[in-house]
Amino acid sequence: METMEPHVQLAFAMHAAPGAYAVFLGAGASIASGMPAAWDVQQDLIRRVAAAERAEEIGDPHTWYRKRFGRPATYDTLLAALTSTPYERQILLRSYFEPDEQEREEGRKRPTAAHHAIARLAAAGIVRIVLTTNFDRLAETALREAGIEPTVVAHPDDVTGLAPLHTIKCLVVHVHGDYLNPTSMLNTPDELERYHPKVDALLDRIFDEYGLAIAGWSATYDPALRNALSRCTTRRFATFWADPRPLPEAAQDLLIRRAATYACTDADSFFAQAADAADALTDIAREHPVSTAIAVASAKRALAGTRQAISLHDALRREITRITALPMRQGPWHTADEPAEYTHRLDMLQAEIERLLALVATCAYWGSDETDRWWIGDIEQLAEPSRDGGLTSLLHLVRAPATMVTYAAGVAALAAERWQTLARILTEPHTPDPSTDGSPAVPVAVLLGPAYVLSQHKSSERLYEQLRPVFTEHLALSQAAYTDAWERFEHLRLVAVYAAGRSMDGTPHIRRTGSMDAYQPLPAAWLQRQLIRHDTNHPLLMAGFLDGRSKDLVDAQQRFLTDFNKWATQAAWSG
Repeated sequence: METMEPHVQLAFAMHAAPGAYAVFLGAGASIASGMPAAWDVQQDLIRRVAAAERAEEIGDPHTWYRKRFGRPATYDTLLAALTSTPYERQILLRSYFEPDEQEREEGRKRPTAAHHAIARLAAAGIVRIVLTTNFDRLAETALREAGIEPTVVAHPDDVTGLAPLHTIKCLVVHVHGDYLNPTSMLNTPDELERYHPKVDALLDRIFDEYGLAIAGWSATYDPALRNALSRCTTRRFATFWADPRPLPEAAQDLLIRRAATYACTDADSFFAQAADAADALTDIAREHPVSTAIAVASAKRALAGTRQAISLHDALRREITRITALPMRQGPWHTADEPAEYTHRLDMLQAEIERLLALVATCAYWGSDETDRWWIGDIEQLAEPSRDGGLTSLLHLVRAPATMVTYAAGVAALAAERWQTLARILTEPHTPDPSTDGSPAVPVAVLLGPAYVLSQHKSSERLYEQLRPVFTEHLALSQAAYTDAWERFEHLRLVAVYAAGRSMDGTPHIRRTGSMDAYQPLPAAWLQRQLIRHDTNHPLLMAGFLDGRSKDLVDAQQRFLTDFNKWATQAAWSG
């Protein structure tokens, strides 16, 4: 029987139970960055004390200090001997843990591949707790670069009032303190023999309730931490331990006690491979086209029945709930590589939302007033903006599901000539406009056009291509019928935009007719024929579109046609 690689096993475990694993980083995880070990920092501080006293050839720094002062060296005593104020202590410690100009140019004292991989896992909601024995803040730096602001515990007092662990988006625990809080820093054998009761209690909770992925920790010099792991007898989730060298005896004992899986590799390789594997599992888990086809077929049968389609109602509820809970709708809103992160989130959304779009289009095409209320109101929920600050492209993408559902439903209702439903889609769902703080909400169809939520070149065309299989495969429309329905809905939506006193948002995906300086969108002639046929009392107007005022429709369309002609002429000139 073949055994999976440990990083693959970890990825499967994390993917199956998001947020159920904590990462534990020892000194070995930071060494690759050029960060000094805690013992090295303390030895250098002792040498500085010796130099200040003009001592010669001190030999082992710790032995010299013990003989000279009659007690082991601690960070408190060393810093008190070398500095006079808290500010001076901060400056002294920063020189060890923050890069100077040369180190910055060389890329030293920066987060490693392991830190960045952990930040990726945290951004995906897979990892929420990072434990570290290191004084540096490389983990926090990597998390912030990924757009995550972590909760940090670096002192026993920080444990007081800490929220329930499952409610914290990302928690970083400096078990031995950090350099920004010198009184918290533990390093001597006496200091590492036992922890503050508050720290022990926090570790007991984490080791009992979470799985562990350990890297860069030998366990040799940390008896209090070994005891914390040993006294936890529960095994709710697995433990993984990565180290490129054979584990020391103390670590081997813990490995056996926790029935841990050992990976003979370094922290950078282990966590980078685990993050890649977790991404791959997420891609595989996305909706398969066959499952969408089955869902649509079930919806059609439900709509064709004589009884209320309760199963279809429940299916819509599940899909809407699932989409509103997607990680890309929860943040983070900052990232070092915006284009890559945007593409990743959009790809995820397009894969995950396919089933909902197919179900909504099916309901809008074959449904009734009764089934319309099962999904129209949810467009407002999908359009809810994020209240956080951050990159505009990522924040606007949060509202993209509302636009996608609006188009799927609108195109379907128009194709079926369900005018009442179409009017409701264009006018009923409302959403706040962040650019006009305090102003009344506006229709989703007016504010959230493809160019607004997708932030891409030819965003309307991209949405057209995204919805194509929904209509040509699941609703069995011909390509020509789908294109006509798309363009007519796009045209009516833009008329609504102009009727609201706004202007063309982005590049419409509509074929044009006419010649230079006399271009018109192809659906304009269709709409004109519709108005003439119904003597301006079109069912769409009768259903409440533009409050039923045909003059407003004609005026708004004329303003749109003027701008469309300018845009089409410019596009023709530019080739």
